[in-house]
Amino acid sequence: MSDVRHAVTKALEAGASQTTSIDSSLAACLRRGTACAVALSLLGLGTAATAQEQHQGHDAQAMTLEEITVTGSRIRRTTDFSTPNPTTVVDADFLDNLGIVNVGEAIAQLPANISNNTPTTTGNANFFAGSTIANLRGLNPFFGSRTLNLVNNRRFVPTNQGDGVDLNFIPKILIERMDVVTGGASAAYGSGAISGVTNIFLNRTLEGGRVEVDYGQTGESDGKDRHAGLAFGTRLFGDRAHLVVGYEWQDSDPVGCVNARDWCARSVGFIQNPDAATDPNAPDYLLRENVRANQISYTGVFHNSNPGATQTWQLNAAGTGVVPFNIGQGDSTSAFSTVVGGDGRSVHQYTNLRAPVEKDVATAVFTMDLTDAVRMSVDLSWGKVETLNRTGAVDTQFAWIAGDNAYVLQNPELQTVVGGGTFFNKDWTAQVDSYSLFSTEVKRAAIGFDGRIGDSSWTWDAYYQFGETDRLQYVNDNRHLNRFLMALDAVLDADGNVVCRVTRDGFAGAVANNPFGGYATANPALAEGCVPINAFGSGALPADAYDYAFGFLREDLKYRQQVVAANFSGDLWEGVGAGPFQAAFGLEFRREEGVNLAAEEVPLLERTDYLIQYGDSFAGDVDVTEAFLELNTPLLRGRPGASLLELNTAVRFSRYENQGGFGTTGLKRDHDMTTWKVSLVYDPVDWLRLRSTRSRDMRAANFRELYYGQKIQAGGVFGFCGPTGTFQTDPCNWSLEGNVELDPEKADTTTFGFVLTPRDWVPGLQFAVDYFHIEIEDAIQQASINRVLDGCRESQLQEFCDLIQWDGTTYDVDGRTYQGIDTVRALAFNGSGYKYEGIDFSGSYLWDLGDAGTLNFRLIATKMLQQKFQPTPGQPFVDIVGQTGTSNSFLSDNQPTADWVANLTATYLRGPFSLTGLLRYVDDGIMDYLGLTPDDPGYPNVPVGGSTMDVNRVPSYAVFGLSGSYRFENIGFLESLQIWAAVDNVFDKDPPIASGVGFGGGNGGTNPVFFDTMGRAFRLGIRTSF
Repeated sequence: MSDVRHAVTKALEAGASQTTSIDSSLAACLRRGTACAVALSLLGLGTAATAQEQHQGHDAQAMTLEEITVTGSRIRRTTDFSTPNPTTVVDADFLDNLGIVNVGEAIAQLPANISNNTPTTTGNANFFAGSTIANLRGLNPFFGSRTLNLVNNRRFVPTNQGDGVDLNFIPKILIERMDVVTGGASAAYGSGAISGVTNIFLNRTLEGGRVEVDYGQTGESDGKDRHAGLAFGTRLFGDRAHLVVGYEWQDSDPVGCVNARDWCARSVGFIQNPDAATDPNAPDYLLRENVRANQISYTGVFHNSNPGATQTWQLNAAGTGVVPFNIGQGDSTSAFSTVVGGDGRSVHQYTNLRAPVEKDVATAVFTMDLTDAVRMSVDLSWGKVETLNRTGAVDTQFAWIAGDNAYVLQNPELQTVVGGGTFFNKDWTAQVDSYSLFSTEVKRAAIGFDGRIGDSSWTWDAYYQFGETDRLQYVNDNRHLNRFLMALDAVLDADGNVVCRVTRDGFAGAVANNPFGGYATANPALAEGCVPINAFGSGALPADAYDYAFGFLREDLKYRQQVVAANFSGDLWEGVGAGPFQAAFGLEFRREEGVNLAAEEVPLLERTDYLIQYGDSFAGDVDVTEAFLELNTPLLRGRPGASLLELNTAVRFSRYENQGGFGTTGLKRDHDMTTWKVSLVYDPVDWLRLRSTRSRDMRAANFRELYYGQKIQAGGVFGFCGPTGTFQTDPCNWSLEGNVELDPEKADTTTFGFVLTPRDWVPGLQFAVDYFHIEIEDAIQQASINRVLDGCRESQLQEFCDLIQWDGTTYDVDGRTYQGIDTVRALAFNGSGYKYEGIDFSGSYLWDLGDAGTLNFRLIATKMLQQKFQPTPGQPFVDIVGQTGTSNSFLSDNQPTADWVANLTATYLRGPFSLTGLLRYVDDGIMDYLGLTPDDPGYPNVPVGGSTMDVNRVPSYAVFGLSGSYRFENIGFLESLQIWAAVDNVFDKDPPIASGVGFGGGNGGTNPVFFDTMGRAFRLGIRTSF
């Protein structure tokens, strides 16, 4: 990753300153005492907290009840409480036993989380590359999050424009546990907790030291991953104070595709069916192996557009002549189609199966008892995460080479092939060094106080927290579309010098003399300073030509979050005989300020001519004032038919004040939100628990949704307003904007289920089932130019027509007259809805083998019943559940889920030895929820936006991992030394083909969200404590 550090330096020099418990085994859990009781109690499975059995050695150990705060509730309780919200707890033993060294890998083990932003899913990304972002239920919008992320019950500053948090910034070595609430929790924690909460608790009482060092790589000897961590804790000042410090480093290498995995080298994908044009019953797309890009090579191919053509010409390696090029079989007429076989490159040539990630994270926690009743704490953390993606996908250019091209005239053999002019398609990767860099730095600091009020049950805490994110995105060798085409259109001037046609003839003359040049709609100002490029050359481009046709794009986000909060919790009164009535209440003020800086030194005209584009500079802030109240009311306890009946209610009032800054309209908008929750727990007998929750949750618009700005000039890569479905271009200016008038999203969540703990008749068995239903209204959607154009032209809605500035011209298309457009604005808006429904299953069985040890089985599974969304407000809902293929649209706000996802773990523990197996299962599915095959009802009449295809099924998939460890005690100055090893995908199972059509080609023809693309991988490490 040294190239990442070099790239960071280069970017900066360019101006960048501008409840289910997933415990490793129940026996290991019981050894951990209180922390384990938390996990068991969340499931409703905890045994008596006063005398847990310690299975290693089979000794009884007394345990002291401890008050804790369970995620999903603000009321402090003893560990025999079971929350009505389904909650999964991942503890440190689970991570260690599976050989997991990164928090993101941990949450990926949960079937409820749809991991569409991880290093293995963003290897080709221009957004969020290398990040790991929690996405419970798959509900995150592309530029946002409906999963709230907390660390020690406190919000974490967002690490991107869309309020997501990269879990790479959480040090695994200090993790005590991670609570994952799969249900609405806005009443407890505020905006964003629609699909759930991840709450990561770090060890604040560590004594002694820990060191972790490990190394991993795949069975193909790539994907090298180095990881090390150090933590130390000690008491100070006569035991009145405590200090914990930790540092973690990880450096993982990228993994390619075609040259790295046999299944990727098969180059499986869809091609357009050449028979579909003449046979109405033939599917539009065919799934085939050895799929290749049509007529592309590193030297360049002279395009043959004749239907059924099998051969054309390409340049030889020296660029001095031509040699035959085998086109392959398929639709050869389109320059951007795919074919089977031939000499073109694989469609997965530039696929990266994993993005490289290098991270450094440091943490320090200092606590001190100021008095017997008041404690102070200071938290400091810093982290830096960097990723560099190399891709050549944007370096392919399809261009018209005119017969009078200067470099053609210099080579008689080329004159024969080019004739009066022909299209030329070339992969320029060998001549330019294209990559995208992502560098994020986070700083956090907090000071807090907590204590108890007198001798009462009431406790309090108050804190101030500061967080700051500095995130750089940088694209190197970003190619201009129109400038590059102008440079390729090289001619001889009157003196015989090679110049650009736009230089010799002027822009208008060049367009007239070479109408196929491809730059007719460009802004003429882009022609200034044009430097010709030899399309037939090799090696690095001349510096002046490179500076004209290529450049860099940068975006720097600076985001600051400040929080002041105070909370109180305690008993209100003794209650009605079932236990005390409890309450929690608090106040919180949060201020968030964001500044997004574009590469202003690159003029807008040039920035909007890039193939990869980011937004403009914009800023804004949000002030949030909140108050919450929660009541826990035990109604019955220890009665016949009612071992426990308990009601929990919560309400939160929030006021948001949004103010746009530079780059926005400057408008201000205030709005209020009220969220609430009603939960009921009923134990008819001591081995059965029934639980249910109904909640109203909300998500306020994030920084990008409120204040985003991007102006795109007419006739560039984008900037066209022609009628949908026609060839009319109508170049126009675009303005994509956020919207300070956005209302919060509203979600109604219902969960109900049961927990079985048949201790007397099936000791060690625990089982829970929970149904969930989430319905979202007024979901926030990204600005859409087509929505505005169609809303005005087709629906004649004035609210959309008011966003269009007409240029006074008209034109006719298919007998209809249209007005020409100068500028169109599109704003983020409250639009579609979501309806998600499913069932979570969890169970464990502990088998005590006596002196032979213990064996623990645990199953966690999710069955999705429906996953419906509205593509456009007012349209029918579409169900996308079961799509495990990759046919998503660009920047999609929807991540489909499988029908079934399940994890089964088995852990054997005997003394210092442990062995854990993990089986992950993904149900069979479909590639495209809008696709139909000849065997489907309704074929060939597909839904709007759909396609017909010969294959639309993805088989089920199961992968097995194995890990083991052995612990040595009291070795010299070490308290313990553990040697461990883990093997993922033990049987080296290839992922299934889960390709898509259009934008959804996937990673190497499969879907890394659900399927392992690394293959068999090994990791070996040591853990020590002293």
